[in-house]
Amino acid sequence: MRHRLAVLLTIGAVLSGSVASAQAPDLSGNWIRGARIAFGPWDFTEAGQRKFESYDFKKDDPAYGCIGASWTRVWLNPNVLVRITQAAGQVRLQYEWMDIDRRIPVIDSTAANPKRSAIIPKMPALGHSAAWYDGDSLVIDTVDVAPGYVSTMEEWAGMPQSRRMHTVERLHRSGDVLTIETTHVDPTYYRKPLVVTIEYRKTDWELMEYGCTPEDAAIVAPR
Repeated sequence: MRHRLAVLLTIGAVLSGSVASAQAPDLSGNWIRGARIAFGPWDFTEAGQRKFESYDFKKDDPAYGCIGASWTRVWLNPNVLVRITQAAGQVRLQYEWMDIDRRIPVIDSTAANPKRSAIIPKMPALGHSAAWYDGDSLVIDTVDVAPGYVSTMEEWAGMPQSRRMHTVERLHRSGDVLTIETTHVDPTYYRKPLVVTIEYRKTDWELMEYGCTPEDAAIVAPR
């Protein structure tokens, strides 16, 4: 297990472009999704194509049970805030959508057995994450996810995620724009990495409670 974690972190460091730690860029504050969303080209395996084609939003979308299907799906949700708080040894991301509270240890990316975040209650598809700073970016490396979906929205609905999914999120700020670039590596369902880029913008709006309950979600769930 120790060797596997070291290998995964090495992959994450390669995807992030560096294993060196750096002074933390200021990403703190409240952010809301902007207009720019870019899915790079994808190439499903045969299993991935079958999974994608069999997706039925009426019964397969975890959001109707107040559950996040993947971190990319969480970032994709419009009209809700994300609050980022940076502290020594930890970064906290509070997502208004589904009231997800993500507390990630900031580690030495070369560590063989790094500390990772605990599974968020009732959100197994979001896995265990560790973070480090690379130049002017925050890098978040996530493994050990449960099966889910990269997206359940728009034309990307049904893009699958297997237990082998490994994601590397790079958060970079330029003025009042926060760019989240996520590289997805999942050999079960994809022949090559899938890169998704989403922009957020700084906002003065305050974080609110989302308050999803399965009972409420069932009311709007398609029949």
